[in-house]
Amino acid sequence: MNFEIAPKSTEIESNWDDARLYCFTLTIDGKTGWRLPTKKELWILKESDNDFAIRWYWSSTENENCDNIAWCYYGGVTGGVGYNFKDNNSICVRAVRSID
Repeated sequence: MNFEIAPKSTEIESNWDDARLYCFTLTIDGKTGWRLPTKKELWILKESDNDFAIRWYWSSTENENCDNIAWCYYGGVTGGVGYNFKDNNSICVRAVRSID
């Protein structure tokens, strides 16, 4: 894994556009460069000990067939990937940051 995940304490609920802005402006312990994880990164996180709640989490990956939809990850034991409308305000945000 060549990225780090923000602490659970930084989670918020947001629509997709505000989620991207939140991650972009986030600073944790002086670290910047946070962003929404890709769909693939969320899937990797599903397989790790990631402390995700049983909720939906935004990814940065947009649906290739519809501009109003982005991919999400459902946290919890079973987990899974799906998609939701970008204007949905009840999807969680968990930022990641690339590690060089």
